[in-house]
Amino acid sequence: MSDSIFEILNFRPSLSLNRFYTELKEAGKNIEIVLVSRDREADDLKEYLTEHCGGWVAIPFGDSRIVEFLAKYEVPTIPAMRVLKPDGSVLVADARVQVQEKGREDPVKLFEEWEAMLK
Repeated sequence: MSDSIFEILNFRPSLSLNRFYTELKEAGKNIEIVLVSRDREADDLKEYLTEHCGGWVAIPFGDSRIVEFLAKYEVPTIPAMRVLKPDGSVLVADARVQVQEKGREDPVKLFEEWEAMLK
């Protein structure tokens, strides 16, 4: 796991999430999205990453950490999204909703709200 304060778990990306990620990267923000997939075939995950997740990383298909992440971050269903602190604890549990509601208009402002929560 990177040392970024933002690890986003188990979220099926949409154009809004890709735009959110891209705008934050372009603004120089330290964000990483980690896809935790429940795909049934390795090729499905590879195809999805290639077509929809530019720049994102993923837990490898079939990796035992997938089950650990889903349990640790209390992800019973997908899609779900968590913002994590540097120590791996949850900063924002409902990040998917926040990105959909606030992040579409001003991704940088939402990210800075999350950063302020760390202070």
